[in-house]
Amino acid sequence: MKTSVLIPAEPGAGDALTYRMVAPSRPDTPRIARDWVVSVLRGAGNPLLAERARLCTSEVVTNAHQHTETREITVEVVLSGGRVTVSVYDSAAGHRPPHGRGDDRPGRLDTHGRGLALVAAYADDWDVSARPDRKAVWFRLA
Repeated sequence: MKTSVLIPAEPGAGDALTYRMVAPSRPDTPRIARDWVVSVLRGAGNPLLAERARLCTSEVVTNAHQHTETREITVEVVLSGGRVTVSVYDSAAGHRPPHGRGDDRPGRLDTHGRGLALVAAYADDWDVSARPDRKAVWFRLA
């Protein structure tokens, strides 16, 4: 198992399966990434987590594409002990971390700004981690 230094290791992660996709940052990348994550989960026998993972992946990859100048977006799926952790990496470490912990709620008529609130609502856990060369937004489903 390869564990990223950005994401907390799963307890008992010795039996983890890791899948990784690297894609250019383009408008169609969120669709491609969410379909890929669903395919990984269904193929690995975790179809019950697929729809929540689809929504959360779409939101996080869309944020990486729209709000950073990264050239590549990496999506990593780790399956371990009935849980899935999806991490989305970009190389925009110089940008401020995304908001979404309740500190800046959008207005009722706003058309943007709800992505991480959706992730918080549908994921069992999520966070943002950064180091000088990249940033990751990850979420975990059980």
